[in-house]
Amino acid sequence: MAGHSLGGIMLETYVKDHPDVAAGIILLGSYLPDLFGDHSNVFPVPVLTAVGELDGLTLTYVYREWMESADAGGLGDFPVYVIDDANHAQVASGDIPSFVTEQDVPSPISFEEAHQRYAQAVASFIVKLNEEIFSEDQISIALETQSQLLRYTNQFLVPFATASLMETDGAEVPSSSWMIEGQRVLLDANDEELANLEVIDFVVPFEDLGDAKPGVNSSAECQALVSTFSQPQYDSSVADANTLQSASVIKAKFKLEDVVRESLCLPEVPRKQCMDINIAAFDLALSLATDEARERFLAIGTKLVFDNDKVSPWGPGWEFSVGLHYSTINETHTKLYSTSLISEPDFFIPTAAGMHYCDLLSPFRALEWIYITGVQGKTL
Repeated sequence: MAGHSLGGIMLETYVKDHPDVAAGIILLGSYLPDLFGDHSNVFPVPVLTAVGELDGLTLTYVYREWMESADAGGLGDFPVYVIDDANHAQVASGDIPSFVTEQDVPSPISFEEAHQRYAQAVASFIVKLNEEIFSEDQISIALETQSQLLRYTNQFLVPFATASLMETDGAEVPSSSWMIEGQRVLLDANDEELANLEVIDFVVPFEDLGDAKPGVNSSAECQALVSTFSQPQYDSSVADANTLQSASVIKAKFKLEDVVRESLCLPEVPRKQCMDINIAAFDLALSLATDEARERFLAIGTKLVFDNDKVSPWGPGWEFSVGLHYSTINETHTKLYSTSLISEPDFFIPTAAGMHYCDLLSPFRALEWIYITGVQGKTL
């Protein structure tokens, strides 16, 4: 049995309670939703998840589904495939609803070609489940198709995996590698000048963010060990739909660059902004993207224009700010700015002195802008 888009959600809901009605299910431009805190893709029958590379409605879920299906017992019974150059609408035929075209990413291939590519993935799954009724040649073709799809999917997901781990590494004591890079960006120094710098980040829950205070320690002259704190925040949906999987913002607590540079015996320089870290995040995302995705975005995508930070006058104003601020300039450009908070080295509360807090654009969210948000509803 197969379902497309919302039809796939309805199908898996039914089959989960009636597993005897199907030997397996096929989700096209759909996925197994994470509901009520359940992040497992264990399912009573095998499940194929096939999502187009240009599926503007579902692509964000593919990396998550790939990980959860692997954890569910391997990608043999629960394969997750990315279909080259196909989008969400191209599973269907006839008139496509406007809400789909407005969110989809334009495809360079015809509907007929897209149908063929989806069909190859479906056929290989069916053959694998029922090898006893197919010839050796048919089985061989199915296995080769699955091998090609697996290789393509794994390669496609590398940028998503890389960027996702920059938000939090998932360790027992979680850390964000992007926070470490962010502190270096604020310091505005070269590698030689930062040779004696070490940065350690701690990802903390929101309820601990207010009390977390960055620090700097020096065990020797012109050395600095900086501790930072961060809290990635994610969009939520009761139905687990229509939300990006990347952090909507990283609440970031850095040590003020003036203080760290002094510990490193470096002279004062004009201060950087959170904006500078966000620009670096977007540049990194562009470098992680495939050549095809990068060229597509640069050709038709909505460009981000990074504006100066809006500095909050008090701590709660930053801590409870709504995150990054986007505003449409025109059809081709969107402005983005951060809320920040700065306390001077001589701030009257010593434990809160010398801080630089930022609302940050995650490299993962920047990557999803390049692959999804920035190219949705565009034309080639």
